[in-house]
Amino acid sequence: MLIHLNVINREGKKTAIDIEEGTTIRDAIEEKLSPDNYGICGGNCLCGTCQVYVEPNDFKKLKDSEENEIDVLKKYADKPNANSRLACQVELKKEHNNITVTVAQECYDNFFES
Repeated sequence: MLIHLNVINREGKKTAIDIEEGTTIRDAIEEKLSPDNYGICGGNCLCGTCQVYVEPNDFKKLKDSEENEIDVLKKYADKPNANSRLACQVELKKEHNNITVTVAQECYDNFFES
């Protein structure tokens, strides 16, 4: 099943992409949009560079963040908020069809400064 994902990039441009169910948001964005310095740890929940802001109504559809993800967001992500997620930790399912995420600004330096 294809999942429709709306992605707002760092410049504010919205792009709709279709991706196979079971793909993480990180992999979908990397495959279709390839932003610079995005998801540099390869989806291992280590760097915070795949942070996205999930639209509030869509955020409710996601399972809760695990402790490791919360720790990485706090330590490495750029200005995380209540709707922040690491895209590598969200696997797209049918209930996520048509959600909207905004790619956070680069936080590449945060990872290497620690």
